[in-house]
Amino acid sequence: MTNSLVGKVALVTGGSRGIGAAIARKLAGAGANVAITYVNSRSKADEVLADIESNGRRGLAVQADSARQMANEQIQEKTFR
Repeated sequence: MTNSLVGKVALVTGGSRGIGAAIARKLAGAGANVAITYVNSRSKADEVLADIESNGRRGLAVQADSARQMANEQIQEKTFR
């Protein structure tokens, strides 16, 4: 895969499992640094972070329920600072 996303930051809500985890891994493979959110499973989030970092990318896991507006603001603050 090409590094077409080098220098970019992606935020994947629900990125600790299922489709979100697959998307996060794919984005890292394309060169993006990736932040993911999770609600309950820090261990699943850590697995995804390990895969992101194995691609030489930076990863960040934020515990947040993206269905809540305040959580969305906190996610953006932590991701884009």
